[in-house]
Amino acid sequence: MNLSSKPIVQVENIGMSFDATRALDNVDFDFYPGEIMALVGANGAGKSTLIKIICGYHSGYEGRILIDGREALISCPKDAYDFGIQTVHQIINQGVIQSMTVAENLALEELLSPDQPMFYDYKGIRKRAAEIAALMDLDYLDLDAPVFTIPQSDRQMISIARALASDPKLLILDEPTSSISEKEAERLFVTLKKLRDGGVSIVYVSHRLHEITRLADRVGVLRDGKNAGLLEKPFSVKNIVHSMVGDINHEPVKKEDVKADLSSVKFEARGIIVEEGGKPVDIKVHEGEILGITGLIGAGKSELAQVFFGINRPYSGKMFLKGNPYEPADIKEAIRHGVFMIPEDRSNNAVFPNFNIRQNIVAPFLDNFSNGLSIMNTGKERQEARRMIDSMTIKCESEEASIDSLSGGNQQKVVVARWLMVEPQLIILDEPFQGVDVKSRNEIGKYLRENIGRSGAIIIATDIDEVVDVADRVVVFNSGMIVGEQIAGEINKDKLIHWTAQAPEEILSSE
Repeated sequence: MNLSSKPIVQVENIGMSFDATRALDNVDFDFYPGEIMALVGANGAGKSTLIKIICGYHSGYEGRILIDGREALISCPKDAYDFGIQTVHQIINQGVIQSMTVAENLALEELLSPDQPMFYDYKGIRKRAAEIAALMDLDYLDLDAPVFTIPQSDRQMISIARALASDPKLLILDEPTSSISEKEAERLFVTLKKLRDGGVSIVYVSHRLHEITRLADRVGVLRDGKNAGLLEKPFSVKNIVHSMVGDINHEPVKKEDVKADLSSVKFEARGIIVEEGGKPVDIKVHEGEILGITGLIGAGKSELAQVFFGINRPYSGKMFLKGNPYEPADIKEAIRHGVFMIPEDRSNNAVFPNFNIRQNIVAPFLDNFSNGLSIMNTGKERQEARRMIDSMTIKCESEEASIDSLSGGNQQKVVVARWLMVEPQLIILDEPFQGVDVKSRNEIGKYLRENIGRSGAIIIATDIDEVVDVADRVVVFNSGMIVGEQIAGEINKDKLIHWTAQAPEEILSSE
């Protein structure tokens, strides 16, 4: 990194308000060629708003943007693209067109080019897509598959590969590793370092602070919409967190903090096989227990959760809730039994866009706010929504504000609040901390621990730290089976990592 060179992009005195909410206030940053600059801040600090201004999503902002030293008017995404600015957004499905094929998504620039021939040349599009896929070693993708049929992690990799293919001057990555595997992340890191060494300016936004200490040359900090610091190497996770949110109590669960009643089994799965040829899985969740399930992407964690929640039926095996047979035919029946689930894909399966926060929180439990004659008690809805907003420290103008006005992390808090508003028998949280800063993660975990009561909870997360910080007991999934278990107070993260990384043949040979 050579800060003696001139910045590629400068933002000066940037400000923006949404109704009464001041999202950004006189923000200044310079982005240099040959630099990876991390942008950090708590949920709602203004990171996404600043990114959306630079990439042309938001217009009508205060201040100015300079590119190569000259003021630039960026009023739409095409303006940003023409200036050499590429952005991969946090919400994965904003970066892909789900009804189109993998090839069409990868080669979207060519597909939209005015130089395209009169007749649709899918063969040519497919050839260009294969070249772009090779940039990120995505040769395994079926180029003819519709994007809605492929996993979230592959959709994310498509967006990143397409952005890299355009030779950007400024590349903005918003939570790029939140839905990809460790192996895919490593490929991304190698590519980013090559781009940096080639003179590209990279803005890297992530709540995974260990990635930032590893990758970033500088760290810019936003706090409540304002500049809160600019950190130079060497920096640590501790001083980044302090710059973001001040001091917080952030410790793994201790043995003496475990409140689970080990004599009372709340939920049990016996010999559950998710698909033909799979290994049987046995799991117990005790009353008042938070069970953490970790493992790499593709290990089978989410597929098991979908069986528990009635999305899919097991190939074989039995489930029990409070000792009684539990065989949900669908999601509705699972909810009726008090089994709730927060899905991994927030944007597609959890948030109701264009609705307000109150409506998003109360949506599954409208019967609780009705007099039985289809007349809704909106006053009671507001009261409950405000209670959960306060309990979950959701940063918003009011419960009537649009869900779309919130940052990704605060949207996630709304989804968690929805399912904790009513006491469940079992709540399953699949990747609940994606796009959530360390303070918010701490707040969600604290609320769950303090309010678990006689319920049971399962938290599923690929990031080992996320489950260790919250769970009473941690089990590791690998290749569709449980390969290890540890309890709070006796956690050995090195051993957990070893279990997650074992090859399937190693697992089978050790049985």
